[in-house]
Amino acid sequence: MAQVKVKFDRGVEGATNIVDAGTEGTKVASGTTAQRGSTTGQIRFNTTTGLAEYYTGTSFINLDQAPTVSSVDDTEIDSAGGGNQSLSITGSGFRSGATVTFVGASGTDFNASTVTVNSDTQITAVAPKSSFLNAQEPYGVKVTNVGGLSSTLASQINVDNNPTWTTSAGSLGNVIENISASLSATASDAEGDTIAYSVSSGSLPSGLSLNSSTGAITGTPSAVSSDTTSSFDLRATANGKTSDRSFSIITKDNTITNNLGGGTNYAYYPMSGNANDASGNNRNATANSVTFTDTNQVGQAFGNCMSGGGYLQLPFTRGSGSQFAFAVWFRTTSSADQYFLGDVGGAYNIAFSLHMTSSTNIQAVVDGSGGPTYSTNWTTTSATSSLSDGNWHHLFLKQNGNAWRLYIDNVDLGYNSSTMIQRNGVNNLQLGAYGTGTRFQGQLDNARFFDFSPGVTDGTNLYNAENNMKGI
Repeated sequence: MAQVKVKFDRGVEGATNIVDAGTEGTKVASGTTAQRGSTTGQIRFNTTTGLAEYYTGTSFINLDQAPTVSSVDDTEIDSAGGGNQSLSITGSGFRSGATVTFVGASGTDFNASTVTVNSDTQITAVAPKSSFLNAQEPYGVKVTNVGGLSSTLASQINVDNNPTWTTSAGSLGNVIENISASLSATASDAEGDTIAYSVSSGSLPSGLSLNSSTGAITGTPSAVSSDTTSSFDLRATANGKTSDRSFSIITKDNTITNNLGGGTNYAYYPMSGNANDASGNNRNATANSVTFTDTNQVGQAFGNCMSGGGYLQLPFTRGSGSQFAFAVWFRTTSSADQYFLGDVGGAYNIAFSLHMTSSTNIQAVVDGSGGPTYSTNWTTTSATSSLSDGNWHHLFLKQNGNAWRLYIDNVDLGYNSSTMIQRNGVNNLQLGAYGTGTRFQGQLDNARFFDFSPGVTDGTNLYNAENNMKGI
């Protein structure tokens, strides 16, 4: 059958507006928006909008179909990340000039700052990350063609920021070898997601471990030969989002207080939550009615301290040698008679004791051979002031034969030998009590025992080393 072509002429305008070429389709008039006519019912193709349109007599109506939105390539936005977020939107029926709107769950919407229609099935939309708000998630994605028809893919984009570290990068502080320590590094999450902590690189000091739920770093640092810095990165993870930060911890060498000039610690009780001996000599004590607490402690370096009005039953006597030394940190607000050290009572009632008789006086007592009791007293000076002022003080007592010497906060209160004798230890010692009688009414920490009499320099070094650690 022959092809039929029909030609319509409109004499009024003198233009050909329809040519029917069979399978080729029917071509209508085309032109820009500025070239529109004004005849009611006319149909034309608008080259400006890329859409067919007809005139109602009052306005032009586009002949179009609504787009469809199938997916968006990124469904989690880090709104605190800064900069812009580029999103690839797929679907169909996208037209040049289309707009993209992000529809908030609570009615707060905003448009993409730039929209590129790559094809009728893909759009690239760009918007500031900060425009996405937690309170409005999940966001829907709405594409609107120039004709006004639109389609929305609901509940597609959530706001999920990386965790934010609240602990500053750098040193978390110092810890002391063989002394219980507690540090921490923490982060927060804007969405309230649970945070998990891990070591992403480097390592913690030996003996310390990280609590993955809280960020607490606890344990007892292993011995070091010198001050040692451990550098590491911690990672905070919340709902798959991560944030790393670099930290360090210095493990302090405690050699100066473990080894004095005349020998080593006979026993050492740091009160790290228990009555164990940290000297390596395994002279563990037994705690009786003791509370181990960090309340009002000497300092972080010393961990917990002994409190509660209890005492430690020690597994040794004062010994049979002519030399002995004892050091301890103490804190009290009571001026009543109270014992730093004593035994459980011997043949002559008191084999040895050291107690505070008032806020300005300390007395040592030993039994004499055959029954007499000998004692000596030291009175504090203006340099040492009140012993019951609620501050931490350091006591250091040493014996060399009949000569006994006492230091408070490294202030020498002098030798007393005329009224004291050498008396062998008979019964095991108690730290913080004498027998079942008066106990120490405060807190004790970092108690050390020596089976020799350290020199003056040793005592000063001991005090300075530990005093410097108080603030760690």
